[in-house]
Amino acid sequence: MYSVSSLYDVAASVVTSDGIVNLRDHHRSHADIIQFSNRTFYEGRLRVATRYKNLKRPRDGEAGIVWQDVEGRVTRPDSGGALNRPEAKAVFLALHDLLVRRGYKGTVGVVTPFRAQAQLLQELVANSADLDAVRDLSELLVDTVHSFQGDERDVMFFSPVVSNSTPSSALSFLRSNGNLFNVAITRARGLLHVVGDRAAAASSGVDYLADFQSYVAGLGNVTPIPEHVDPSTLGPKYPPVAKPEQVSDWERVLYRALHAAGVQAIPQYGIEQYVPDFAVVVGDRRLNIEVDGEHFHRSWTGELCLRDQLRNQRLIELGWDVKRFWVYEVRDMLDECVAAVVLWVEEVKATT
Repeated sequence: MYSVSSLYDVAASVVTSDGIVNLRDHHRSHADIIQFSNRTFYEGRLRVATRYKNLKRPRDGEAGIVWQDVEGRVTRPDSGGALNRPEAKAVFLALHDLLVRRGYKGTVGVVTPFRAQAQLLQELVANSADLDAVRDLSELLVDTVHSFQGDERDVMFFSPVVSNSTPSSALSFLRSNGNLFNVAITRARGLLHVVGDRAAAASSGVDYLADFQSYVAGLGNVTPIPEHVDPSTLGPKYPPVAKPEQVSDWERVLYRALHAAGVQAIPQYGIEQYVPDFAVVVGDRRLNIEVDGEHFHRSWTGELCLRDQLRNQRLIELGWDVKRFWVYEVRDMLDECVAAVVLWVEEVKATT
């Protein structure tokens, strides 16, 4: 049974460990979309290598996952499974808004774990002349998770079909098929639009679904970079930060030296899923400063360095400049390190 053993499980059982290659670099999805699966299903082994410039996102400023809260009602059709008509109607309206009213030009899919829900959604789409007119252009596919395995779309709508009235058999199906959920949410490249009852998901007893709604709720809790930094908030002493265990003595040394040179460096300023050592903001220009410990960065082909390369790639895509200093440079050539940052600040000010 696919719910017990996948084809991969069968193949892996008849080869040696040398015959298994982990595909660790993820190139498909926005980081918001893949990070939940990376944490929940892949033990954090994936490296996000997505080229964001290739993503077709309806709104660039929004998170990679949005959850449209809909209080639906689940019924069990004669053919079995689960059906949520209010949720299906909400998916249809959101789909119509994206493709017809806003004229979105990317590819779109709608996925759900239950066959009955997929059939209802297919009927709603088929009966809409407006959606039918743009169906081919958007490569619109509405189906269950199985039909999307190996496929992807720029925008995916996900209908979980969960409410306070969900039959126990449907919840049992969801609990035993976390792999299908993983496939469903990772088909999206630029945006995953969830339409469902958040409170019901949180109390469903389906652990991964409850964790997922909590994860999505946290995506909006990102502080934007301020247009202007109040110098009075950044004194000569390294300030308190959220993750003090990640701060090295040499980062504190560099911070004090930068402050003495008149550079306001913001420690541990969150950028998407990243936590840079320092951020320097001058007008609309931004600089990421990293202090690299030689012990962890000795080989540029090492795991940590590969992740650093991918982070550099993403920050540059977001418009950041990046400067990296080895610990020994901060230790032995502190003045030169500070001068490089000061030069960046002066050149930015001269061009703005």
